[in-house]
Amino acid sequence: MDPTRRRYGRPRALHLWSLAFLGIALGVAGAGAQTVYVASSGSNTVTAIDAGTMDANRPVPLGATPTGLSVTPDGRIAIATVLAAKDGERVVVIDTIRNQRQRFWKPFGPPVGVVIEPRPRSQGRLLAHVLVRNGPFGPGISQFNLKRMVWIHFIRGRRESLRMAVTPDGSRIYVPGTDRRTGRAFLSEFNFFFGDGQSHTGLRDDIALAGGPIDGFAITADSRFVIVATEDAAGGVINVVDRSNHNRVTPQSLGGGVFVRDLATGRNAAGIFGLATTNQEIVRLSAAGTLAEVAPNSTLFPADFVPDKVAITPNGTVAYVTAAGHPLVARLDVSGRIGGAQVIRLPDASPATALTISPDGKFAFVAQGAGNGTGFVSRIDVGNDAVKSVVVPGQPAVLAIGPVPPRSLGFSPCPGTLQICGDTCRDLQTDAGNCGACGRACPAGETCTAGRCACPRGREICGGLCLDVVRDRANCGRCGHQCIPGDVCTDGTCVCPAGKEVCSGRCVDREIDRTNCGNCGTVCPANNVCASGRCVCPIGRERCGGTCIDPDTDPTNCGRCGHACIAGESCVSGSCVCPAGHAVCSGTCIDVESNPRNCGRCASSCIPGDACTFGRCVCPSGRTVCSSRCVDTGTDAKNCGRCGRVCPTGQVCLGGRCG
Repeated sequence: MDPTRRRYGRPRALHLWSLAFLGIALGVAGAGAQTVYVASSGSNTVTAIDAGTMDANRPVPLGATPTGLSVTPDGRIAIATVLAAKDGERVVVIDTIRNQRQRFWKPFGPPVGVVIEPRPRSQGRLLAHVLVRNGPFGPGISQFNLKRMVWIHFIRGRRESLRMAVTPDGSRIYVPGTDRRTGRAFLSEFNFFFGDGQSHTGLRDDIALAGGPIDGFAITADSRFVIVATEDAAGGVINVVDRSNHNRVTPQSLGGGVFVRDLATGRNAAGIFGLATTNQEIVRLSAAGTLAEVAPNSTLFPADFVPDKVAITPNGTVAYVTAAGHPLVARLDVSGRIGGAQVIRLPDASPATALTISPDGKFAFVAQGAGNGTGFVSRIDVGNDAVKSVVVPGQPAVLAIGPVPPRSLGFSPCPGTLQICGDTCRDLQTDAGNCGACGRACPAGETCTAGRCACPRGREICGGLCLDVVRDRANCGRCGHQCIPGDVCTDGTCVCPAGKEVCSGRCVDREIDRTNCGNCGTVCPANNVCASGRCVCPIGRERCGGTCIDPDTDPTNCGRCGHACIAGESCVSGSCVCPAGHAVCSGTCIDVESNPRNCGRCASSCIPGDACTFGRCVCPSGRTVCSSRCVDTGTDAKNCGRCGRVCPTGQVCLGGRCG
């Protein structure tokens, strides 16, 4: 017999929770940041891990060995089932916002696991279903109302049921099992519904299947088919239950010693399909559960790789498969025909204990038990198969992911009554920017009360706006009543602010107002300011002849009142000074750099025709000094062509020649 196949009656409770999570993943497509939860035996804890950073939070103690774990679609509550001695401590409710136990529930028997419906029912009632093996009511399912946080019902089931899943549409719960007396497989369909008020009813219908022990279990994304893999002496059997055709069962034998190890369903552009791992081959199922493709393990995987657990991305293009007995995970392309495997090695030497994929399809998560009191949870990036791991206490047994649900489901990842608007939690009852609904902003000035925009007391609608008529200067006391300039509106009355008075219909401060300085109508002279009710010169200025002057810069009052600088001088810091390049000559500030009568110094005159340049007398360009005069020898008849050459009477000098 193949050593990799499971023997009759061998429990595989862990596999239930990858399928239980499948019900959640199919029902809710998450978006945004997500949290991975791992329930571990040994430490008997639940640890929350940030899916983006892979940072682990403080473990939450459960008190006993976990058997199941599920998270509400809004991600606010995690529910773990444990094998506690006291029935009242067997269902642990965890507040994921505060990362702590919130309460215990009594499931009426040892719990096998838990699933949470993908969306709330009427009146916002979200249900959790706990599968119990035996108890005061026998085996069956306990129902809990998460809205009221109470147990509400018990539906009796059959013994030897270790798996459970809810349909993606939330209408039915299915539990496969094997009858202990006959050894035949069965599928129990549970229908729980509410009547008028708080009344409710639970019904069960058993469906006979081919084969015996249960090897795999999945529900298609459209909720139409329930697929149960069983086995008989010849090999595996695929049972397809058509819910749209009165639960008609179509069994298909794999035969040849081929035994199913796990089963998952997916959906891509080609439609819905199933994928089964077996001890000899990978089997692809059609939308109706019939055999569509068979790929031998030997052509896909290394020689020592025996496929075990399988999970498919939400877009149905990639599948991840763990290896039985080895720390390996293989990636398969399942967008069309089954493609070749890419093998990924996990950080620890132990085999995988759990496998799941995030609802957004970005990551696959794999758990390993290291055997030394700790375990690993590894995140595989679907985009590039990069692995990032984190150590968790105990031996990881169950993985679940808290998705962020679409807004249409009526959930919010916010505490209390707050609702998510964009990326922020808002109180739609009081938030003026999101009043009654996200994005519904109240007009300026209005407040949000009980989800409705309204003008608060002391405000009125003026021109379509909610205005404060108690303080609004343009609408003081009533709409349209405008205060005069400078007034303020106080308690609905226009008044001058403290320290101001009315002058000519305006509120003015007579302490500083230049046109009403000290008294209404007192105007300060030009350049004066009003200080403490008196017209005064500004700081740094002095009064001179009834005018404020600046003795530091005023050339007519330089340094003191009436002290005038001479012509050409400027007043610098209260002193009269000639500018650079100037000198006082005969009581006048002269530019000795260019003045031909005072060239370089006072009384130094240049000869006729010379120019004073930079304090020196020079003949201009094209002229010559002749008899102490600058002449143009090209036109001067007394110095034509050269000094002393005189043209005859009647002739002129042109170009230095007489003619």
